[in-house]
Amino acid sequence: AIVLHHLYDHSRGSHEWALAEARRQLRIARALAALDRRIERWGWLMPAREAAAAALKQLAEAIGVASRARCAAAYRAYRLSAAPALQGEAQRRLSPEMLGALQRCHDARRSGGAIGADDVRDLWECSEQLAIDHDELNAAWAAIELTGLGRPARRLLGEHALERACARDRKRGWGKIERELRNDPLLPRSFRANPAQHFYALQLALADRRRQQWREACDREPDAFELAA
Repeated sequence: AIVLHHLYDHSRGSHEWALAEARRQLRIARALAALDRRIERWGWLMPAREAAAAALKQLAEAIGVASRARCAAAYRAYRLSAAPALQGEAQRRLSPEMLGALQRCHDARRSGGAIGADDVRDLWECSEQLAIDHDELNAAWAAIELTGLGRPARRLLGEHALERACARDRKRGWGKIERELRNDPLLPRSFRANPAQHFYALQLALADRRRQQWREACDREPDAFELAA
């Protein structure tokens, strides 16, 4: 949600899909927590509770994998299209439609002008095509349907339910939704205080972690210390 909000914020509100996707992820997190609490109340149905808990864990993992993939693809597309030095790579990795929609988004951001409604719609539609492993999700939903969680899970997490919630957000206006997201208690306090600063601190922390992991991996190589010496 933090990364996706950054795309909306950095684009000066043009990347509406990113904000909608951030909101969707928070809604999914709450729905999974609600379903977990429902299972905990099945104290007198131990076998059913265990089966439902296993199915819910499978669904949460499948949704998590899909969500992270969509977020990573959206961020990669945005950054590739924003950097002039990476235009060749952007052309290789992105569809012409996606690249064109993002370039118009960046043009509006740099000029300080407003992006057209058609361009916002084009960027939304292209972003919706970002890859998801539907096989894994379908298998997880099939497991849920075999438990007593089928109906409540569809009501909270089903695609139609999430689409209806997104439609309600759109009617309320993305400016209001963005303010609500910034104050969402599920997100860290430092994000709520300063979203941009929190995002860049998160970037630095991840970079430091990767460097540390790389150093540890090098140290595990045979003769690493002798080579360093």
